Amino acid sequence: MKKQTRNILRITIISSIVILVGVTLWFNLTSDIQAIQVGDEAVDFQLETLDGGTVQLSDINEDKGVILNFWGTWCEPCREEMPDMNEVYNEGHDDYELIAVNVSEGEQQINQFLASLDDELSYPIALDRNRDVTKVYQIGPLPTTIAIDKNGVVVDKQEYQLTKDDIHRFVELSTSE
Repeated sequence: MKKQTRNILRITIISSIVILVGVTLWFNLTSDIQAIQVGDEAVDFQLETLDGGTVQLSDINEDKGVILNFWGTWCEPCREEMPDMNEVYNEGHDDYELIAVNVSEGEQQINQFLASLDDELSYPIALDRNRDVTKVYQIGPLPTTIAIDKNGVVVDKQEYQLTKDDIHRFVELSTSE
């Protein structure tokens, strides 16, 4: 490749990156939507589940705390935290519900991912096909987990992978009055 062509290509790539970063910053700084923060009222939603049912936050949250775990099949930290979540969930979940919210992937892809896990997950998988819930909760990196107490208030939010201790803390916070 000629030196002049390489320079033009480099300048084009660098210019494109600068423009994309600028547009992203502009949208983030001028957005009227504020991210759901700890202390905010949880936003209600209804999603279809992988098994064909539906899950509505307000129905569950009437008498239970809720833990929302946003994840994707391509996300290695998501894969790594799921067995711990399943183990904690199977210890007992009378006072809370754990909902794994898949972010806009197809059922076949999700089922292939779940089949590759060592154990079958006991908690419901909700399908956020259009990313509506993901947008409302302003979810960035995956996994992101949100704890909602029995009063419908967000009591914790953590981006990235949870440890087993983190999961127990989320359960404790979501079941507190």
